[in-house]
Amino acid sequence: MTESSYTRVPVLQRQLRDFALVGAIAILIATAAFVVVRNTELAERQIGLAKRAAAGEALPTVEAVHVGPATPSKRHPYLRHRQIKDDDAASWRPLGGTAVHPNDKLFYDVATRVDQDGTFAELLPDASGRAIAAERDGNVISIAVTAPAAPAPYPFLVMIGVLGLGAALAAAGALAGRGAARIGMFAGIATLAVPTMLWHAWIAATAIVLLGAAVALAQRAMLTDRLAFALGKNRNAVGFLAPAAIAMFVLVAAPFFIGIILGFYDHHHGTWTFVGLSNFFEILSGGGHSLEDPLNFWFILGVTVLWTVANVVLHVSIGVMLALVLSKKWLAGRGIFRMLLILPWAIPNYITALIWNGMFQGEYGAINSLLHAAGLDSVSWFSSWATAFSANVITNTWLGFPFMMVVALGALETIPRELYEAAAVDGASRWQQFRHITLPHLRPALGPAVALGSIWTFNMFNVIFLVSGGKPGNSTNILVTDAYRWAFERGERYGMAAAYATIIFLVLLLWTVFGTRIVRSKEAES
Repeated sequence: MTESSYTRVPVLQRQLRDFALVGAIAILIATAAFVVVRNTELAERQIGLAKRAAAGEALPTVEAVHVGPATPSKRHPYLRHRQIKDDDAASWRPLGGTAVHPNDKLFYDVATRVDQDGTFAELLPDASGRAIAAERDGNVISIAVTAPAAPAPYPFLVMIGVLGLGAALAAAGALAGRGAARIGMFAGIATLAVPTMLWHAWIAATAIVLLGAAVALAQRAMLTDRLAFALGKNRNAVGFLAPAAIAMFVLVAAPFFIGIILGFYDHHHGTWTFVGLSNFFEILSGGGHSLEDPLNFWFILGVTVLWTVANVVLHVSIGVMLALVLSKKWLAGRGIFRMLLILPWAIPNYITALIWNGMFQGEYGAINSLLHAAGLDSVSWFSSWATAFSANVITNTWLGFPFMMVVALGALETIPRELYEAAAVDGASRWQQFRHITLPHLRPALGPAVALGSIWTFNMFNVIFLVSGGKPGNSTNILVTDAYRWAFERGERYGMAAAYATIIFLVLLLWTVFGTRIVRSKEAES
Protein backbone atom coordinates (compact mmCIF):
# COMPACT_ATOMS: atom_id res chain seq x y z
CA MET A 1 0.00 0.00 0.00
CA THR A 2 1.44 3.38 -1.04
CA GLU A 3 1.60 6.57 1.02
CA SER A 4 -1.08 8.19 -1.14
CA SER A 5 -3.56 5.56 0.00
CA TYR A 6 -3.14 6.73 3.60
CA THR A 7 -3.23 10.45 2.84
CA ARG A 8 -6.71 10.26 1.29
CA VAL A 9 -8.06 10.71 4.81
CA PRO A 10 -8.35 14.44 5.67
CA VAL A 11 -5.64 15.70 8.00
CA LEU A 12 -8.12 17.03 10.58
CA GLN A 13 -10.00 13.74 10.65
CA ARG A 14 -6.77 11.78 11.16
CA GLN A 15 -5.66 14.18 13.86
CA LEU A 16 -8.88 13.87 15.85
CA ARG A 17 -8.90 10.09 15.36
CA ASP A 18 -5.41 9.73 16.82
CA PHE A 19 -6.15 12.18 19.63
CA ALA A 20 -9.33 10.31 20.63
CA LEU A 21 -7.49 7.01 20.95
CA VAL A 22 -4.39 8.28 22.72
CA GLY A 23 -6.37 10.76 24.80
CA ALA A 24 -8.47 7.91 26.21
CA ILE A 25 -5.27 6.14 27.33
CA ALA A 26 -3.96 9.37 28.86
CA ILE A 27 -7.24 9.90 30.74
CA LEU A 28 -6.97 6.38 32.16
CA ILE A 29 -3.44 7.12 33.39
CA ALA A 30 -4.57 10.40 34.93
CA THR A 31 -7.54 8.70 36.58
CA ALA A 32 -5.36 6.03 38.13
CA ALA A 33 -3.02 8.76 39.42
CA PHE A 34 -5.96 10.69 40.90
CA VAL A 35 -7.24 7.62 42.74
CA VAL A 36 -3.80 7.01 44.26
CA VAL A 37 -3.34 10.67 45.23
CA ARG A 38 -6.78 11.12 46.78
CA ASN A 39 -6.52 7.88 48.79
CA THR A 40 -3.06 8.88 50.03
CA GLU A 41 -4.27 12.35 51.00
CA LEU A 42 -7.29 10.90 52.81
CA ALA A 43 -5.10 8.48 54.76
CA GLU A 44 -2.57 11.16 55.71
CA ARG A 45 -5.28 13.62 56.79
CA GLN A 46 -7.27 11.11 58.85
CA ILE A 47 -4.21 9.52 60.46
CA GLY A 48 -2.89 12.98 61.31
CA LEU A 49 -6.16 13.88 63.06
CA ALA A 50 -6.17 10.60 64.98
CA LYS A 51 -2.58 11.11 66.14
CA ARG A 52 -3.30 14.65 67.35
CA ALA A 53 -6.36 13.50 69.28
CA ALA A 54 -4.51 10.55 70.82
CA ALA A 55 -1.81 12.97 71.96
CA GLY A 56 -4.41 14.95 73.92
CA GLU A 57 -5.65 17.61 71.48
CA ALA A 58 -9.44 18.04 71.55
CA LEU A 59 -10.91 17.77 68.05
CA PRO A 60 -14.65 17.89 67.34
CA THR A 61 -14.65 15.13 64.67
CA VAL A 62 -12.51 12.66 66.61
CA GLU A 63 -13.59 10.41 69.47
CA ALA A 64 -10.81 10.04 72.04
CA VAL A 65 -10.86 7.64 75.00
CA HIS A 66 -8.51 6.28 77.64
CA VAL A 67 -8.37 2.52 78.26
CA GLY A 68 -6.97 1.03 81.43
CA PRO A 69 -4.81 -2.09 81.80
CA ALA A 70 -6.23 -5.59 81.39
CA THR A 71 -7.13 -7.31 84.68
CA PRO A 72 -8.13 -10.99 84.99
CA SER A 73 -11.73 -11.81 85.83
CA LYS A 74 -12.38 -13.14 89.32
CA ARG A 75 -14.71 -15.86 88.07
CA HIS A 76 -12.90 -16.70 84.84
CA PRO A 77 -9.15 -15.93 85.09
CA TYR A 78 -8.61 -16.49 81.38
CA LEU A 79 -10.87 -13.48 80.65
CA ARG A 80 -9.45 -9.95 80.81
CA HIS A 81 -11.47 -6.88 81.77
CA ARG A 82 -10.64 -3.24 81.05
CA GLN A 83 -11.92 0.15 82.15
CA ILE A 84 -12.57 3.01 79.73
CA LYS A 85 -13.05 6.75 80.17
CA ASP A 86 -14.07 9.24 77.52
CA ASP A 87 -12.27 12.58 77.34
CA ASP A 88 -15.43 14.40 78.41
CA ALA A 89 -16.40 11.88 81.11
CA ALA A 90 -15.60 12.26 84.80
CA SER A 91 -15.41 8.59 85.78
CA TRP A 92 -14.33 5.24 84.39
CA ARG A 93 -16.77 2.58 83.22
CA PRO A 94 -16.33 -1.08 82.27
CA LEU A 95 -15.26 -1.53 78.66
CA GLY A 96 -18.27 -3.39 77.26
CA GLY A 97 -20.52 -4.22 80.17
CA THR A 98 -24.21 -3.29 80.22
CA ALA A 99 -23.88 0.09 78.45
CA VAL A 100 -22.09 -1.08 75.34
CA HIS A 101 -20.78 1.67 73.11
CA PRO A 102 -20.65 0.93 69.34
CA ASN A 103 -16.84 1.24 69.38
CA ASP A 104 -16.19 -0.70 72.59
CA LYS A 105 -15.05 -3.87 70.85
CA LEU A 106 -12.80 -1.81 68.59
CA PHE A 107 -11.22 -0.09 71.60
CA TYR A 108 -10.69 -3.40 73.39
CA ASP A 109 -9.02 -4.98 70.34
CA VAL A 110 -6.81 -1.91 69.84
CA ALA A 111 -5.71 -1.94 73.49
CA THR A 112 -4.84 -5.63 73.23
CA ARG A 113 -2.83 -4.94 70.07
CA VAL A 114 -0.95 -2.11 71.77
CA ASP A 115 -0.03 -4.47 74.62
CA GLN A 116 1.39 -6.91 72.06
CA ASP A 117 2.88 -4.71 69.31
CA GLY A 118 3.13 -1.20 70.70
CA THR A 119 1.62 2.08 69.54
CA PHE A 120 0.39 2.57 65.98
CA ALA A 121 -1.76 4.75 63.71
CA GLU A 122 -3.54 3.58 60.55
CA LEU A 123 -6.73 3.57 58.51
CA LEU A 124 -9.36 1.05 59.55
CA PRO A 125 -9.78 -1.69 56.91
CA ASP A 126 -13.58 -1.30 56.73
CA ALA A 127 -13.58 1.15 53.80
CA SER A 128 -15.20 3.81 56.02
CA GLY A 129 -12.29 6.22 55.79
CA ARG A 130 -11.87 6.20 59.56
CA ALA A 131 -8.41 6.31 61.08
CA ILE A 132 -7.33 5.13 64.50
CA ALA A 133 -4.30 5.96 66.59
CA ALA A 134 -3.14 4.58 69.93
CA GLU A 135 -0.48 5.83 72.32
CA ARG A 136 0.59 4.56 75.71
CA ASP A 137 0.95 6.75 78.78
CA GLY A 138 2.10 4.46 81.56
CA ASN A 139 -0.59 1.83 82.11
CA VAL A 140 -3.24 3.88 80.31
CA ILE A 141 -3.69 3.65 76.54
CA SER A 142 -5.03 6.72 74.71
CA ILE A 143 -7.06 5.78 71.64
CA ALA A 144 -8.58 8.13 69.06
CA VAL A 145 -10.82 7.23 66.12
CA THR A 146 -11.89 9.73 63.49
CA ALA A 147 -15.31 10.13 61.97
CA PRO A 148 -15.98 8.45 58.61
CA ALA A 149 -14.65 10.39 55.64
CA ALA A 150 -15.01 10.02 51.91
CA PRO A 151 -12.22 10.65 49.41
CA ALA A 152 -12.38 13.63 47.08
CA PRO A 153 -14.85 13.25 44.19
CA TYR A 154 -13.60 12.64 40.70
CA PRO A 155 -12.99 16.00 38.92
CA PHE A 156 -15.19 15.36 35.88
CA LEU A 157 -15.36 19.03 34.87
CA VAL A 158 -11.60 19.43 35.10
CA MET A 159 -10.98 16.37 32.94
CA ILE A 160 -13.61 17.49 30.41
CA GLY A 161 -11.97 20.91 30.27
CA VAL A 162 -8.43 19.65 29.65
CA LEU A 163 -9.76 17.09 27.17
CA GLY A 164 -11.49 19.85 25.20
CA LEU A 165 -8.39 22.05 25.33
CA GLY A 166 -6.21 19.17 24.17
CA ALA A 167 -8.56 18.41 21.27
CA ALA A 168 -8.53 22.09 20.29
CA LEU A 169 -4.72 22.17 20.23
CA ALA A 170 -4.57 18.98 18.15
CA ALA A 171 -7.15 20.35 15.69
CA ALA A 172 -5.34 23.70 15.46
CA GLY A 173 -2.13 21.90 14.58
CA ALA A 174 -3.91 19.96 11.84
CA LEU A 175 -5.37 23.14 10.37
CA ALA A 176 -1.98 24.86 10.42
CA GLY A 177 -0.27 22.20 8.28
CA ARG A 178 1.32 18.75 8.29
CA GLY A 179 4.42 19.68 10.32
CA ALA A 180 2.36 21.66 12.83
CA ALA A 181 -0.05 18.72 13.17
CA ARG A 182 2.54 16.68 15.01
CA ILE A 183 3.35 19.60 17.30
CA GLY A 184 -0.35 20.11 17.95
CA MET A 185 -0.78 16.42 18.75
CA PHE A 186 2.07 16.49 21.24
CA ALA A 187 0.73 19.69 22.85
CA GLY A 188 -2.81 18.30 23.01
CA ILE A 189 -1.76 15.07 24.74
CA ALA A 190 0.67 16.90 27.04
CA THR A 191 -2.19 19.15 28.14
CA LEU A 192 -3.85 16.10 29.69
CA ALA A 193 -0.87 15.85 32.04
CA VAL A 194 -1.64 19.23 33.65
CA PRO A 195 -4.02 17.80 36.32
CA THR A 196 -1.48 15.14 37.27
CA MET A 197 1.13 17.86 37.74
CA LEU A 198 -1.22 19.74 40.05
CA TRP A 199 -1.69 16.49 42.01
CA HIS A 200 2.12 16.05 42.13
CA ALA A 201 1.74 12.69 40.39
CA TRP A 202 4.99 13.10 38.49
CA ILE A 203 5.22 9.52 37.25
CA ALA A 204 1.80 9.75 35.60
CA ALA A 205 2.62 13.19 34.17
CA THR A 206 5.85 11.90 32.69
CA ALA A 207 4.07 8.87 31.21
CA ILE A 208 1.45 11.07 29.52
CA VAL A 209 4.07 13.45 28.08
CA LEU A 210 6.10 10.53 26.75
CA LEU A 211 2.92 9.07 25.28
CA GLY A 212 2.30 12.33 23.42
CA ALA A 213 5.86 12.35 22.08
CA ALA A 214 5.53 8.73 20.96
CA VAL A 215 2.32 9.47 19.06
CA ALA A 216 3.89 12.49 17.34
CA LEU A 217 6.83 10.35 16.21
CA ALA A 218 4.45 7.60 15.09
CA GLN A 219 2.53 10.13 13.00
CA ARG A 220 5.77 11.25 11.37
CA ALA A 221 6.48 7.64 10.35
CA MET A 222 2.82 7.24 9.29
CA LEU A 223 2.41 4.35 11.73
CA THR A 224 -0.96 5.57 12.98
CA ASP A 225 -2.27 5.79 9.41
CA ARG A 226 -1.05 2.31 8.62
CA LEU A 227 -2.58 0.91 11.77
CA ALA A 228 -5.93 2.60 11.10
CA PHE A 229 -5.91 1.37 7.50
CA ALA A 230 -5.08 -2.20 8.55
CA LEU A 231 -7.82 -2.20 11.19
CA GLY A 232 -10.34 -0.87 8.69
CA LYS A 233 -9.33 -3.37 6.04
CA ASN A 234 -9.49 -6.31 8.47
CA ARG A 235 -12.35 -5.08 10.63
CA ASN A 236 -14.18 -8.41 10.40
CA ALA A 237 -11.16 -10.29 11.75
CA VAL A 238 -10.64 -7.60 14.38
CA GLY A 239 -14.27 -7.95 15.42
CA PHE A 240 -13.79 -11.67 16.01
CA LEU A 241 -10.49 -11.21 17.86
CA ALA A 242 -11.51 -8.23 19.98
CA PRO A 243 -13.49 -10.16 22.66
CA ALA A 244 -10.60 -12.57 23.21
CA ALA A 245 -8.07 -9.72 23.19
CA ILE A 246 -10.09 -7.75 25.75
CA ALA A 247 -10.47 -10.83 27.94
CA MET A 248 -6.73 -11.53 27.76
CA PHE A 249 -5.97 -7.96 28.71
CA VAL A 250 -8.38 -7.94 31.67
CA LEU A 251 -7.58 -11.44 32.97
CA VAL A 252 -3.88 -11.80 32.10
CA ALA A 253 -2.06 -8.62 31.05
CA ALA A 254 -3.58 -6.17 33.56
CA PRO A 255 -3.10 -8.43 36.65
CA PHE A 256 0.42 -9.24 35.46
CA PHE A 257 1.51 -5.59 35.27
CA ILE A 258 -0.34 -4.69 38.48
CA GLY A 259 1.50 -7.52 40.23
CA ILE A 260 4.85 -6.21 39.03
CA ILE A 261 3.99 -2.70 40.27
CA LEU A 262 2.85 -4.00 43.68
CA GLY A 263 6.28 -5.59 44.14
CA PHE A 264 7.66 -2.06 44.66
CA TYR A 265 5.24 -1.33 47.51
CA ASP A 266 4.88 -2.55 51.07
CA HIS A 267 1.46 -3.28 52.57
CA HIS A 268 0.95 -2.95 56.30
CA HIS A 269 -2.50 -2.97 57.91
CA GLY A 270 -4.25 -1.54 54.87
CA THR A 271 -1.61 1.08 54.05
CA TRP A 272 0.53 0.91 50.90
CA THR A 273 3.99 2.51 50.99
CA PHE A 274 6.39 2.81 48.06
CA VAL A 275 9.65 1.07 48.99
CA GLY A 276 11.34 0.73 45.59
CA LEU A 277 13.53 -2.35 45.33
CA SER A 278 13.46 -3.00 49.08
CA ASN A 279 11.25 -6.10 48.77
CA PHE A 280 13.52 -7.60 46.12
CA PHE A 281 16.65 -6.87 48.17
CA GLU A 282 15.07 -8.44 51.25
CA ILE A 283 14.17 -11.57 49.29
CA LEU A 284 17.49 -11.99 47.48
CA SER A 285 19.54 -11.23 50.60
CA GLY A 286 17.73 -13.92 52.57
CA GLY A 287 15.98 -11.47 54.88
CA GLY A 288 18.62 -11.90 57.57
CA HIS A 289 18.11 -15.68 57.78
CA SER A 290 20.92 -18.19 57.42
CA LEU A 291 21.17 -20.34 54.31
CA GLU A 292 19.92 -23.35 56.28
CA ASP A 293 16.83 -21.46 57.46
CA PRO A 294 13.62 -22.47 55.61
CA LEU A 295 12.68 -18.78 55.45
CA ASN A 296 15.76 -17.95 53.36
CA PHE A 297 14.93 -17.42 49.67
CA TRP A 298 17.92 -19.44 48.47
CA PHE A 299 16.95 -22.42 50.63
CA ILE A 300 13.43 -22.30 49.19
CA LEU A 301 14.80 -21.92 45.66
CA GLY A 302 16.98 -25.01 46.20
CA VAL A 303 13.98 -26.99 47.41
CA THR A 304 11.96 -25.76 44.41
CA VAL A 305 14.64 -26.73 41.89
CA LEU A 306 15.11 -30.17 43.49
CA TRP A 307 11.33 -30.61 43.57
CA THR A 308 11.03 -29.70 39.88
CA VAL A 309 13.92 -31.89 38.69
CA ALA A 310 12.85 -34.93 40.72
CA ASN A 311 9.27 -34.75 39.50
CA VAL A 312 10.09 -34.12 35.84
CA VAL A 313 12.58 -36.99 35.76
CA LEU A 314 10.02 -39.35 37.29
CA HIS A 315 7.23 -38.07 35.04
CA VAL A 316 9.27 -38.58 31.87
CA SER A 317 10.80 -41.94 32.81
CA ILE A 318 7.54 -43.50 34.05
CA GLY A 319 5.51 -41.95 31.23
CA VAL A 320 7.89 -43.16 28.50
CA MET A 321 8.14 -46.64 30.05
CA LEU A 322 4.35 -47.03 30.20
CA ALA A 323 4.00 -45.64 26.67
CA LEU A 324 6.46 -48.24 25.37
CA VAL A 325 4.44 -50.99 27.03
CA LEU A 326 1.06 -49.68 25.84
CA SER A 327 2.33 -49.29 22.27
CA LYS A 328 2.88 -53.02 21.90
CA LYS A 329 0.35 -54.61 19.56
CA TRP A 330 0.33 -57.90 21.46
CA LEU A 331 -0.90 -56.28 24.73
CA ALA A 332 -4.53 -57.25 25.32
CA GLY A 333 -6.87 -54.57 26.66
CA ARG A 334 -4.62 -51.65 25.71
CA GLY A 335 -7.59 -49.27 25.56
CA ILE A 336 -8.67 -50.14 29.10
CA PHE A 337 -5.15 -49.71 30.46
CA ARG A 338 -4.78 -46.36 28.70
CA MET A 339 -8.05 -45.12 30.20
CA LEU A 340 -7.11 -46.25 33.71
CA LEU A 341 -3.64 -44.71 33.53
CA ILE A 342 -5.02 -41.37 32.32
CA LEU A 343 -7.46 -41.12 35.26
CA PRO A 344 -4.91 -39.57 37.70
CA TRP A 345 -4.48 -36.72 35.25
CA ALA A 346 -8.23 -36.32 34.68
CA ILE A 347 -9.14 -36.05 38.38
CA PRO A 348 -8.73 -32.50 39.79
CA ASN A 349 -5.32 -32.30 41.43
CA TYR A 350 -6.55 -30.78 44.70
CA ILE A 351 -8.82 -33.81 45.22
CA THR A 352 -5.93 -36.16 44.53
CA ALA A 353 -3.69 -34.17 46.91
CA LEU A 354 -6.25 -34.44 49.72
CA ILE A 355 -6.59 -38.19 49.13
CA TRP A 356 -2.83 -38.71 49.29
CA ASN A 357 -2.62 -36.52 52.39
CA GLY A 358 -5.04 -38.88 54.11
CA MET A 359 -3.07 -41.90 52.91
CA PHE A 360 0.12 -40.49 54.43
CA GLN A 361 -1.40 -39.83 57.85
CA GLY A 362 0.60 -41.48 60.62
CA GLU A 363 -2.01 -43.44 62.60
CA TYR A 364 -4.81 -44.33 60.22
CA GLY A 365 -3.21 -43.71 56.82
CA ALA A 366 -3.43 -46.39 54.16
CA ILE A 367 0.32 -46.40 53.49
CA ASN A 368 1.25 -47.04 57.13
CA SER A 369 -1.43 -49.72 57.27
CA LEU A 370 0.24 -51.45 54.34
CA LEU A 371 3.62 -51.15 56.07
CA HIS A 372 2.14 -52.75 59.20
CA ALA A 373 0.65 -55.55 57.12
CA ALA A 374 4.11 -56.17 55.63
CA GLY A 375 5.66 -56.33 59.10
CA LEU A 376 7.39 -52.95 58.85
CA ASP A 377 7.33 -50.00 61.21
CA SER A 378 5.07 -47.06 60.46
CA VAL A 379 6.58 -43.81 59.19
CA SER A 380 5.83 -40.35 60.51
CA TRP A 381 5.76 -38.85 57.04
CA PHE A 382 5.63 -35.18 57.97
CA SER A 383 8.07 -35.11 60.90
CA SER A 384 11.27 -34.93 58.81
CA TRP A 385 12.22 -33.13 55.61
CA ALA A 386 13.15 -36.25 53.65
CA THR A 387 9.89 -38.13 54.27
CA ALA A 388 7.69 -35.04 53.82
CA PHE A 389 9.48 -34.13 50.58
CA SER A 390 9.13 -37.74 49.41
CA ALA A 391 5.40 -37.68 50.15
CA ASN A 392 5.03 -34.55 48.00
CA VAL A 393 7.06 -36.07 45.16
CA ILE A 394 5.10 -39.35 45.24
CA THR A 395 1.81 -37.44 45.04
CA ASN A 396 2.91 -35.21 42.19
CA THR A 397 4.43 -38.14 40.30
CA TRP A 398 1.04 -39.82 40.43
CA LEU A 399 -0.50 -36.66 39.00
CA GLY A 400 2.11 -35.96 36.32
CA PHE A 401 3.16 -39.18 34.59
CA PRO A 402 -0.09 -39.57 32.54
CA PHE A 403 0.64 -36.36 30.62
CA MET A 404 4.10 -37.56 29.58
CA MET A 405 2.66 -40.99 28.77
CA VAL A 406 0.07 -39.50 26.41
CA VAL A 407 2.71 -37.32 24.68
CA ALA A 408 5.08 -40.28 24.29
CA LEU A 409 2.26 -42.50 22.96
CA GLY A 410 1.46 -39.94 20.29
CA ALA A 411 5.12 -39.70 19.28
CA LEU A 412 5.54 -43.48 19.16
CA GLU A 413 2.61 -43.80 16.78
CA THR A 414 4.47 -41.65 14.23
CA ILE A 415 7.59 -43.84 14.08
CA PRO A 416 7.57 -45.99 10.91
CA ARG A 417 7.66 -49.74 11.63
CA GLU A 418 10.08 -50.18 8.75
CA LEU A 419 12.86 -48.56 10.78
CA TYR A 420 12.64 -51.25 13.46
CA GLU A 421 12.45 -54.01 10.86
CA ALA A 422 15.55 -52.70 9.10
CA ALA A 423 17.40 -52.38 12.41
CA ALA A 424 16.46 -55.94 13.37
CA VAL A 425 17.76 -57.21 10.03
CA ASP A 426 21.05 -55.38 10.66
CA GLY A 427 21.34 -57.12 14.04
CA ALA A 428 20.59 -54.14 16.29
CA SER A 429 19.65 -55.01 19.88
CA ARG A 430 16.54 -53.72 21.65
CA TRP A 431 18.64 -51.13 23.47
CA GLN A 432 20.26 -49.96 20.24
CA GLN A 433 16.86 -49.66 18.59
CA PHE A 434 15.57 -47.62 21.54
CA ARG A 435 18.65 -45.39 21.58
CA HIS A 436 19.00 -44.72 17.84
CA ILE A 437 15.36 -44.90 16.66
CA THR A 438 12.91 -44.40 19.51
CA LEU A 439 14.67 -41.63 21.47
CA PRO A 440 15.42 -39.38 18.44
CA HIS A 441 11.74 -39.56 17.45
CA LEU A 442 10.55 -38.94 21.01
CA ARG A 443 12.78 -35.92 21.60
CA PRO A 444 10.85 -33.39 19.41
CA ALA A 445 7.61 -34.20 21.23
CA LEU A 446 9.06 -34.55 24.73
CA GLY A 447 11.05 -31.30 24.56
CA PRO A 448 8.05 -28.92 24.72
CA ALA A 449 6.28 -31.34 27.09
CA VAL A 450 9.21 -31.26 29.51
CA ALA A 451 9.33 -27.44 29.36
CA LEU A 452 5.61 -27.22 30.04
CA GLY A 453 5.75 -29.88 32.75
CA SER A 454 8.64 -28.04 34.43
CA ILE A 455 6.60 -24.83 34.62
CA TRP A 456 3.57 -26.71 35.99
CA THR A 457 5.69 -28.48 38.60
CA PHE A 458 7.61 -25.34 39.54
CA ASN A 459 4.28 -23.69 40.40
CA MET A 460 2.49 -26.76 41.79
CA PHE A 461 0.84 -25.04 44.74
CA ASN A 462 -1.89 -27.59 45.53
CA VAL A 463 0.34 -30.57 46.27
CA ILE A 464 2.73 -28.73 48.60
CA PHE A 465 -0.04 -26.86 50.39
CA LEU A 466 -2.45 -29.78 50.78
CA VAL A 467 -0.10 -32.74 51.30
CA SER A 468 2.74 -31.58 53.54
CA GLY A 469 1.57 -28.02 54.21
CA GLY A 470 5.23 -26.99 54.29
CA LYS A 471 5.98 -29.31 57.22
CA PRO A 472 8.24 -29.70 59.04
CA GLY A 473 8.84 -26.06 59.94
CA ASN A 474 8.16 -24.66 56.44
CA SER A 475 11.12 -26.66 55.09
CA THR A 476 9.16 -28.24 52.19
CA ASN A 477 7.71 -24.96 50.93
CA ILE A 478 8.44 -23.99 47.34
CA LEU A 479 8.53 -20.45 46.01
CA VAL A 480 4.84 -20.22 45.11
CA THR A 481 3.63 -21.50 48.50
CA ASP A 482 6.04 -19.18 50.31
CA ALA A 483 4.64 -16.25 48.31
CA TYR A 484 1.16 -17.28 49.48
CA ARG A 485 2.31 -17.32 53.09
CA TRP A 486 3.79 -13.83 52.78
CA ALA A 487 0.44 -12.59 51.49
CA PHE A 488 -1.95 -14.32 53.90
CA GLU A 489 -0.04 -15.70 56.89
CA ARG A 490 2.77 -13.23 57.63
CA GLY A 491 1.05 -9.91 58.20
CA GLU A 492 -0.59 -9.49 54.78
CA ARG A 493 2.64 -8.41 53.10
CA TYR A 494 1.15 -8.34 49.62
CA GLY A 495 4.06 -6.33 48.22
CA MET A 496 6.51 -9.02 49.29
CA ALA A 497 4.28 -11.69 47.73
CA ALA A 498 4.12 -9.69 44.49
CA ALA A 499 7.92 -9.39 44.47
CA TYR A 500 8.13 -13.17 44.93
CA ALA A 501 5.76 -13.63 41.97
CA THR A 502 7.92 -11.35 39.81
CA ILE A 503 11.06 -13.32 40.68
CA ILE A 504 9.26 -16.60 39.93
CA PHE A 505 8.25 -15.22 36.53
CA LEU A 506 11.83 -14.18 35.72
CA VAL A 507 13.20 -17.59 36.75
CA LEU A 508 10.68 -19.40 34.56
CA LEU A 509 11.30 -16.98 31.68
CA LEU A 510 15.02 -17.70 31.79
CA TRP A 511 14.36 -21.43 31.99
CA THR A 512 12.00 -21.27 29.00
CA VAL A 513 14.42 -19.25 26.87
CA PHE A 514 17.50 -21.38 27.60
CA GLY A 515 15.53 -24.62 27.59
CA THR A 516 14.14 -23.83 24.13
CA ARG A 517 17.64 -23.07 22.83
CA ILE A 518 18.96 -26.35 24.23
CA VAL A 519 16.15 -28.33 22.61
CA ARG A 520 16.70 -26.60 19.27
CA SER A 521 20.44 -27.23 19.40
CA LYS A 522 19.84 -30.92 20.10
CA GLU A 523 17.41 -31.12 17.20
CA ALA A 524 19.94 -29.41 14.92
CA GLU A 525 22.66 -31.87 15.94
CA SER A 526 20.40 -34.84 15.26
